[in-house]
Parts: sequence; structure tokens; C-alpha cells
Amino acid sequence: MKNSRVLLMITLVALTFAACSEKSKTEAEKAGDQIENTAKAIGNDFEETKDQFIAKAEKEIEEINEKIEKLDEKVEEGSDDVKKETKEALDNLKEEKEELNQELSELEDATKENWERLTASIEDGFDDLKRGYNSLLEDMKTG
Repeated sequence: MKNSRVLLMITLVALTFAACSEKSKTEAEKAGDQIENTAKAIGNDFEETKDQFIAKAEKEIEEINEKIEKLDEKVEEGSDDVKKETKEALDNLKEEKEELNQELSELEDATKENWERLTASIEDGFDDLKRGYNSLLEDMKTG
């Protein structure tokens, strides 16, 4: 009889721990699911931000490319002196634009870890390209 009471107590304690353990396991699974869902949402936000930045940058590159093409046409219409003076600067602008295109293609594979560095570099590249274009345009007007 005493053995059956001990056995009953051990069984009850074991069942209590098992129930608590099962409840904790379920809560842990729920918490894990919430963490996973949050991580996915953050990942989706990052991808959306990345896609928006890339689309905007591609549009800017396209606009700059059109401006450079128009400038190239003006240079070709100009005198030989104008061509010689501006052709090198125009070629430099085209190289800068191509480097920017390359960086933009790298951005498509960007991770959260290198996102800030790449976007800052691209924004700086756009600023440099615009300054170069405006400077060349100004030189052509005064030259």
C-alpha cells in the first residue's frame, strides 16, 4: 500500500511536470513562430526598400544617360576645338555613369549588412556625376 502511494505520488509529480513542460513547449513554439514572423516581416520591409531604391536609382541613371547623349550630340555638332576640349570630359562622365551602373547591379544582391555602405556609395556617385555634368555644361556655355 505504501509502495502504491509512493508510486501514485511519483506519477502525479511526473504528470504535473510533463503538463508544465508541454505548456512551456507550446509557449516556446508560439514565441518562436512570432519571432520567425517578425523576422520575415523585417526581411520583406528590407526587400521592399531595396526594390524602391533600385527603381529610383535606375530612373535617375536613365535620365542622366539621356542628358549625356544630348550633350554628346552637341559636342559632335560643335567645332573641332570644342570637340577636343569636351570629348575627354564627356568620356569621363560616361565612365562614371558605367561605374554607377555597376554599383547599382551589385546593390541587387545587397544584404542588410552592406546596404548602408552601398547606398551611400551610389548616392555619392550620383552627386559626383551630376556635378560633373553641370560643370561640363557650364564650360560648354562659356567656351
